[in-house]
Amino acid sequence: MHGDQLIADRYRLLERVGSGGMGVVWRARDERLDREVALKQARLSDAVSGRKLRREARLAASVLHPNVVTFFDVAAEGDELWLVMEYVPARSLAEVLAEEGRQPPRTVAEIGVQIAAGLAAVHAHGIEHRDVKPGNVLITLDGQAKLTDFSISRSVRAEETVTDSPVIGGTPGYIAPEVAQGHLPSAAADVFSLGATLYALAEGAPPFAGGTEFATIRRAAEGVVPPAAHAGSLAPVLARLMRSDPAERPSATVAGELLAEQIGTLPVLPPAPRRGLPAGAVVLVAVVVLGVAFLVARPGSGDPVAQPPKLGIGADPRAADPCRLMDAAPLRPFGDAEMDADYGNFDRCDVILHRGEDLQTDVKLEFEDPPAGGATPAGTQTRSGPFAVFGEAPQDGGCVRLVHLQDRYLVRISVDPDEGYSLDPCKVADIAVGSATKVLAVAGAPPRATPTQAGSLGQVDACSLVDPGAAGVAQPVRIQPGFGKWSCDWDSAASSRAVTVMFDRDQPPDGRDGQLVRVGGHDAYLKADEYADHTCQAILVFRGYTDAHGESAVEQIKLVLHGDPPSERLCAPVTTLAGEVAAKLPRT
Repeated sequence: MHGDQLIADRYRLLERVGSGGMGVVWRARDERLDREVALKQARLSDAVSGRKLRREARLAASVLHPNVVTFFDVAAEGDELWLVMEYVPARSLAEVLAEEGRQPPRTVAEIGVQIAAGLAAVHAHGIEHRDVKPGNVLITLDGQAKLTDFSISRSVRAEETVTDSPVIGGTPGYIAPEVAQGHLPSAAADVFSLGATLYALAEGAPPFAGGTEFATIRRAAEGVVPPAAHAGSLAPVLARLMRSDPAERPSATVAGELLAEQIGTLPVLPPAPRRGLPAGAVVLVAVVVLGVAFLVARPGSGDPVAQPPKLGIGADPRAADPCRLMDAAPLRPFGDAEMDADYGNFDRCDVILHRGEDLQTDVKLEFEDPPAGGATPAGTQTRSGPFAVFGEAPQDGGCVRLVHLQDRYLVRISVDPDEGYSLDPCKVADIAVGSATKVLAVAGAPPRATPTQAGSLGQVDACSLVDPGAAGVAQPVRIQPGFGKWSCDWDSAASSRAVTVMFDRDQPPDGRDGQLVRVGGHDAYLKADEYADHTCQAILVFRGYTDAHGESAVEQIKLVLHGDPPSERLCAPVTTLAGEVAAKLPRT
């Protein structure tokens, strides 16, 4: 094989980047979709190897998760088979260990949360990885951990074993005691290997390192793990993951929760200098630390002690960035994925999936305030990392998931496909949940990469814009601000009148959005609701701007007046209301 060779009339080989499992790995370009991919070349010395590769492809293709390398295709070129996978510019944890040595406990925990999430997704598909080790974990430039190489995996449901050795499955130094003793691997053995991988990251070497391969396997079979001397408060968690009895180990999901609970208790340390660099030079640790610990007084002492913050939105809801919880990459198997940060209210971010020119699916993430009265969200409860997730079966062709954060705020993820766009909306929603909770588990919602601009509606309190009495809402008035005060509702038990104001970002409106009028120096579009009687809406254009895609967009305010009389007679008072709102807006 050589660079520039075309495989299966589609994949152009660019460079050899390594080897793994049964084959050589190349960076390549998918000339049909114009994207970089990784191609894994099989070493097909006999028919058995071909079966192994096809099984690896089938196993890998069933798992779609942000912490697992995505499998796209299997291609045939003559007598050779190639796996086509997501190309991940990254270092393996084995390279990190070789180049930098052991890592701080907090970094270990942050990486561990991600690997555990990927492993939980693998196990949820009835698959055992069977070779979790530093060499099979990739760390991208932005700190994302991805589990890779299923070449000796086994599908529990299909009872397919593709292990090279009939006796030992895995890598000496990271295998569970029962596997070293000759028993079949299990999901619990994967959890042990996860613990051993994190142990190696914290200590600089795996728990059973040293000596010949036979001696390593013998020590593994004895199951005596030396205490982790450099893991700090993470040491008991690692010990629990590596208990000798498989029945006493947590599941991968629970392992992720245990690791996430430790992150806030561990100190944030500066990265250590890389060996061989000039004095004073440092390297960036691959995991981005997003949070800080709160300090409180220790009882009976004047010294403060660090307390872990709750993983959630944080003290300033307006500072939380919904787009930093979205990841388009794992959604690409469902269509051409495009992030849209300038659609809807400021508490929202979308990934739009496209098929052809006409069909699309909207994957939407929104922040929501805590449920009133401490209520628990409706739906079936599952978990993703340290968070409860609530959801139900698809309804009306779409699917919704609610992530309940530790400070009681909610992250709503909804998937709404166009009619004719064939996909499983709840599978897409669950993948988006995995992307969001991976980030949230580090230190809660990250801050906005770019703060809202001065003079933007993002800095305005929607509840300050309306006089409910002037809108006909009788006293006593109930005011309900939305997340970040970017929306507000006014209603009253004493009258049928109610007002809703919400901020919005969209393409510039036109005649299809209603009748154009001019109020307070702003364009407004009035429209009686043709589906619900007793409702009229005004779209008040606040300011125009150019969005991240270079297209014209506007910040606008939707004002909705509900109640008696019929809708068409509500449009006059809603026009007056729009003028009052315009008068209170900052000058553009």
